[in-house]
Amino acid sequence: MAETTGEVRVRSVRPRRNDSFVESAMEFGGGVVRLGFTVFTLPLALLPTETRGHMRNATRELMYAFASLPGDFAAIAGQAVEEWAAETDDPVAPTAQAPKDEMSAG
Repeated sequence: MAETTGEVRVRSVRPRRNDSFVESAMEFGGGVVRLGFTVFTLPLALLPTETRGHMRNATRELMYAFASLPGDFAAIAGQAVEEWAAETDDPVAPTAQAPKDEMSAG
């Protein structure tokens, strides 16, 4: 086999488009979200540069706080489980009598 030298021709392939209702709805929804985001951030764009920086930092800190919540909850739950496990000496301790059978007439 001989190797090709020089330029290699690359065929451009157009992505196949399916003009279905779902695709049209997704494009419309994306446009609405982009428009809403632009309208929401417009007042921030009108603020002075320093105030915009403060708002951006406050938003970042708020997002970090929300992102760290699951880890904090897991740590608290882990401590509670460890304390609960330490309280029970023998989880399968034998009992003096069998549990009452609720289906019997006795």
